[in-house]
Formats: sequence, structure tokens, C-alpha cells
Amino acid sequence: MASVIRAKWGTHPSFLNALSNKRTLFDALAPLAPNNAVVGAKVVPTAWINKGIEGSFWTITSASFTHGFRDGVVMGVRTWKGKADPKAVQIKDTTRFSWRLYTDPSEIAQLKKKL
Repeated sequence: MASVIRAKWGTHPSFLNALSNKRTLFDALAPLAPNNAVVGAKVVPTAWINKGIEGSFWTITSASFTHGFRDGVVMGVRTWKGKADPKAVQIKDTTRFSWRLYTDPSEIAQLKKKL
């Protein structure tokens, strides 16, 4: 069965990602890449969210993908509890942690008011 899947969809078919709850940083950024929206995107490790760390996220300054958006190098500016670091650095643990796009809580509150 595995050889049939490999022959039809390649060694790393994207539909297998849906079977895992863990999303690498590259999984989170891949949908933004065709529209050139990766630079400027804000991402956050879900561990920070689970720990209740507010106002902390990474703003992507550059990204280069390899192996079909499965690997690469991502640079960004870390904002920790509302204070941004002075310069961009390479984001570590891109595949070790689960990541998601960051949504500012004040934006969510404004949307709730409108509804």
C-alpha cells in the first residue's frame, strides 16, 4: 500500500499532514507562500499560547523553503510580552514545536463587538 501511495503522490504527500495535530512552522506558512504573504506574517508556537504568554509572537522577515515547504530557513523578529527585539534572527525549533498564525486579541475583541 505504501508503495502505491509513494508512486501516486510522492514520498511526502501533503494529505498525511492532516493526520497529525502538530503543525511545523513551514506547515503554518505554506498557505501564505503562493501570495507572497509570508514576509510580515505573525506566528506563535502553540506552547506559548498554552502557557498563557500574551503579546508574544514572531514577525517573519524572510523565509526560504526547501523540499516542498517541508524545511528551510526562516528569519524573524521576536516580540516577547509586547517588546520587540532590535534585530531579526533565525527562528529555531521550526519543526520541533507546533506553530500557528498569530491573531492579536484586540482584533478578536473588535470583531466580537461588530457581531
